[in-house]
Amino acid sequence: TWIGILGMMIIAIALAYKSKLAFIYGVGFVTIISWFRGTEVTYFPDTDAGNARFEYFKKVVDVPGLGLILTPFTSDLGGAGIALFTMLYVDFLDTSGTLLGIVNSMGMIDEEGNFPRSTQAYAVDALSTMFGSLFGLSPITSYIESGAGTEAGSKTGLTAVICGFYFFISIFFAPILASIPPWAIGGALILVGALMARSLTKLNFNKVSHAVSGFLTVMVMPLTYSIAYGLIAGIVTYVVMEGSFLALSYVGLEIPGEEEADAHVTGKSLNDVTEGNTKEVEVAEQAVGGDEEAVADPSTPPVEEMSEIDQMMASSK
Repeated sequence: TWIGILGMMIIAIALAYKSKLAFIYGVGFVTIISWFRGTEVTYFPDTDAGNARFEYFKKVVDVPGLGLILTPFTSDLGGAGIALFTMLYVDFLDTSGTLLGIVNSMGMIDEEGNFPRSTQAYAVDALSTMFGSLFGLSPITSYIESGAGTEAGSKTGLTAVICGFYFFISIFFAPILASIPPWAIGGALILVGALMARSLTKLNFNKVSHAVSGFLTVMVMPLTYSIAYGLIAGIVTYVVMEGSFLALSYVGLEIPGEEEADAHVTGKSLNDVTEGNTKEVEVAEQAVGGDEEAVADPSTPPVEEMSEIDQMMASSK
């Protein structure tokens, strides 16, 4: 655990200095440290599993067989239908959450929540999933690990092309890449999440339905290891709360939200907005009162504007 935390701190410090190699520094350092055998943090402990991993690691280069390149198909259409529906909503919600999160961190989301060429992005994701299923692969979808690339400065699809090329090379160096310990990658993903969390500042926490649904979305994702489950929790919560507000409005209860929206726009808390409105009313009342006094004796000019002679004449009267 502590070596993973150390790697995360290396990445965080390098990011503070705007280094584009920050993630490579942290992941590489932890990985190399974990490759030494006979230590407390080794990825190759003296166990059956550790020895098997080390034997595979020593191959360095390995070309896997192509005997299982095509998946066995089934005639069970009922089971296939359930799997199709499951993959549909999981893939769609995972892709939506990933794309919106990454593109938002790049500053490419407009006021309506859309981003350029979103149709093409979803189409590529769908076609990739369909093509990958022929080879028995899990859904080939957008992954949140891409956030590391955007934080390093990625802005175009050329990044994906280069990553695809490196993935092709990685097929032959699978023993090396498979020996990167999970605690070397965990810190990098935590920092990616921390950097992407700045978009939460756009959430209207003064409105309860927004705050609760947003909080559940953020918390359920890591607890269930699924972006889809987090989105489902947030969407369902929001729909239930707003639906309840609408139903209660028919029995005379006002739908909450106007003052909360004002607070979100001004960047103040709800109490500050309420107090501000009260003070504005008091100032307006005082102004009206002052105007009434001025109207009561319009022939008397303000004291500041009276000359010394006028003041003397007024006092003698």
